[in-house]
Amino acid sequence: MTEIRNIAAILILTTMIALSASAQRRITPVQPRTGTAGAPAPETEKEKPALEERRDAAGNIVLIDTVTGLEWVDTTAVVKQTKMIYPLAHSVSVGVNIWDPVMRMFGQKYGGFDVWAEFNMHNRYIPVVEFGMSSCNDTPEEMNFTFKSPLAPYARIGMNYNIFYNSNPNYQFTVGVRYGFTRYTYQVTGVTVNDPYWGETTSFDLPKTSTTAGFFELTAGVKVMIFKPISLGWNVKYHSILHEGAAPYGKPMYIPGYGKRGNNFSASFSIIYTLPLNKKRAEEVNKTND
Repeated sequence: MTEIRNIAAILILTTMIALSASAQRRITPVQPRTGTAGAPAPETEKEKPALEERRDAAGNIVLIDTVTGLEWVDTTAVVKQTKMIYPLAHSVSVGVNIWDPVMRMFGQKYGGFDVWAEFNMHNRYIPVVEFGMSSCNDTPEEMNFTFKSPLAPYARIGMNYNIFYNSNPNYQFTVGVRYGFTRYTYQVTGVTVNDPYWGETTSFDLPKTSTTAGFFELTAGVKVMIFKPISLGWNVKYHSILHEGAAPYGKPMYIPGYGKRGNNFSASFSIIYTLPLNKKRAEEVNKTND
């Protein structure tokens, strides 16, 4: 009986050991996931950080962690700042402002014409000089006098800045500043004074007066080439008087090159001829931009 019990115990122990070994063989070891060529596999969507993209003022891509709020620039996509691609001595332009002659055709009683020249540097910085002649012979509505100013010269000097300096120079958008100066004479004639007591009207003239004036202008304009080498240019101007000479009979109504007193805005329309100074270089740059 004892021998039978020992044999049974041995059989039970042997069976348990065999079952345990078989279970161990059926367990699959956990291996790390790998990608191509043994590289770590990509993270799942849940494991990826929550990132958003935006562009800063310089055009760089900025990554934002929406969980922590941290921001950093994506250095793999940094936008390089473009240098000035046009040569220093790019072109010279001359223009004729025909705004006043056109306005006189529609009844304006003052104005003249001016010519100007500019030197384009890098298609960005554009010094400008202007010279013109202007006159006035105007009797304002509901006023009792006529203002006369014979043809007088004026000049302006300043600078334009082309905002689109690395674009095609045939199309420009500029802002600028000017200083203007004129020396001129004027006279007020036909001044009438009514005497309500006696019912009489008296007329007289004020003598000619010579004086000077200086003013500044802020400008904004566009230039468009219609066919080589001719362009058209439009400008709007804000101006203000800086200084004036003596005016014993009151401030003059009109200032050559400036316009009527009290009107701070004016405009110009020019026909422009442009002479390129580095024609071959400009053509190469334009082909690259296109």
